[in-house]
Amino acid sequence: MRTHVFNKQTGPKPNRDLLKEAAMLARPQTDDCVVVAMALRPNGVTQNEVIALVGHPHRNKLKKLIQDDKVKQVVLPDNGRSTRIRLVRK
Repeated sequence: MRTHVFNKQTGPKPNRDLLKEAAMLARPQTDDCVVVAMALRPNGVTQNEVIALVGHPHRNKLKKLIQDDKVKQVVLPDNGRSTRIRLVRK
């Protein structure tokens, strides 16, 4: 697994609890798992943050979790910059 560098562009690093929760929704120690953990953060995630961290959007994994009814999507305000999505487990 490659090392992910969290900074101002990516937002805060998900804590262990979020990573454990994400590991139940995506294969552990993969980019998918990290992106899901980012989306589970209280402040959610934007596509720009995901792209800054892993290099591509990862929309398919997040969509699949929503379609499979494992999570619900909440759109958070982000001062008009971009869409900030937060996933909440059902």
